[in-house]
Amino acid sequence: MKQKINNNMKRFFLYLYIAILLPAVQSCDLTLDPTDSVNSGVVFSSLDNVDYVLNGTWSYIWETANTWASPGWSTLLLVNDYMGSDVVEIGKYGYSDVYKYNNMAMGTSTQVVLIWRLSYKAIDNMNNIITKIDHVEGDDAKRARIKAQAYALRGYMYLNLATFYADAFQVSADQPCVPIYIEPTTPDTEGKKRSTQREVFKRAEDDLLDAYKLLTESAPTYTRGEKYKIDTNVIAGLLARLYLQTGEWEDAVSYAAQAHAGYSWMTQNDYHDGFNDLNNAEWIWGQGSSTDQTISSYTFNYKDVVSGSSGYYSMMADPHFKKLFDENDTRYKLFEWENNRSKGNLMYKKFLYKSNGTADNVLMRKAEMVLIEAEASVEAKDRSTAIARLNELRQARGADTPDLSGLTGDQLIEEILIERRKELFGEGFALYDIKRRQKSVVRLEYPASDTDPEKDVNGNTIQGHTTTTLPNGQPFTPNSPYYIFAVPATEITNNHNW
Repeated sequence: MKQKINNNMKRFFLYLYIAILLPAVQSCDLTLDPTDSVNSGVVFSSLDNVDYVLNGTWSYIWETANTWASPGWSTLLLVNDYMGSDVVEIGKYGYSDVYKYNNMAMGTSTQVVLIWRLSYKAIDNMNNIITKIDHVEGDDAKRARIKAQAYALRGYMYLNLATFYADAFQVSADQPCVPIYIEPTTPDTEGKKRSTQREVFKRAEDDLLDAYKLLTESAPTYTRGEKYKIDTNVIAGLLARLYLQTGEWEDAVSYAAQAHAGYSWMTQNDYHDGFNDLNNAEWIWGQGSSTDQTISSYTFNYKDVVSGSSGYYSMMADPHFKKLFDENDTRYKLFEWENNRSKGNLMYKKFLYKSNGTADNVLMRKAEMVLIEAEASVEAKDRSTAIARLNELRQARGADTPDLSGLTGDQLIEEILIERRKELFGEGFALYDIKRRQKSVVRLEYPASDTDPEKDVNGNTIQGHTTTTLPNGQPFTPNSPYYIFAVPATEITNNHNW
């Protein structure tokens, strides 16, 4: 007997008319007044209307929250950092249980439900565009551009699902992961069984390659007006991330290089400006903000540990993390001991609200792509390129560049992974790197030995990690089931094909 998606599961799918009514992304892209429903024939009567769906979906995933502890798509990025080795959560609202490895193992937690919901709503909207846009009259290049961005956004969603709902690709490629949908859903759509992780990665790869081909061959003159829009640089960067996980090293190097082509290093002074501005020279992809788009900026209530306007200021740094930096490094200057709201904690002053209370969110940077080039080059037996790329980044930050020529390949990989921790702190890569490299979370108590100072420069007792084991009391280990995101309980209950 055919199994149907019931009312609980239906909430995980974004019907087409909802996307049209969403607020605009940074501009007046969407201007239709709300009504109870919109005929899909109206939507697909013009390419402009289809573009509204694309932009509205992007706005939806960033400006939808079920609680203030899950501020839209930023939730996925915040979870990744709070579950890593270098962030110390100080017991404030929102991410304390994520830091303790409780929330993401629960099928009813707000973060679990929202990440799943946003992912599959975006996928369903893109399925509508991909399957119907070819029948819409209009300029061929514009159609190709919209369809390419729909493929890319769907591929991005499947890439994240493949990453966080299974172990590392090398150990779980043929294990069940998540369902794949490539056709629009209706209330009568039968729930699909889970595909393997390999199949989900392949779905993401095919979508991203189709997007890349469409843009390069059918819309070669396309130039995006805003950095939230997806162009060939962004698609190349997503492919580089994918191939870094699946071990296709030459492809990872090639696409990473393409992704940051044309982007320059920010100055050392720029590194201290708050990581809040799309105009930063290194930013390849990001989400802008405005005073009427409050949810996408809300993530800085957690990441900004300095501004008085920051509500939770809970993304403090492990004191051991500071020891990874040399004192010539401009990033080292971002450390400061808190002597006001959370005495004895170590601030890493990377993220700051703008003066108007908004903040843009970074999604992809030149630095990340250069580090992918370095890591994949080691695996491809091109150590000289790897060292050159690593030193290029270090020089841009004013850091020391010691001789690395005598390191083994494994030792060089470790250098690059440490550099990723230093460079990408707070940008949503901590758990991603731990999982894909089959590493363990490392949280040391402070002080770790009698030689470590127990007081900061203000005389306060230094505060380090408060959670140093898994919820079951066992040590952190590689490939822990706690590193895999739970699936919403309603999905498992209501999808009888699960």
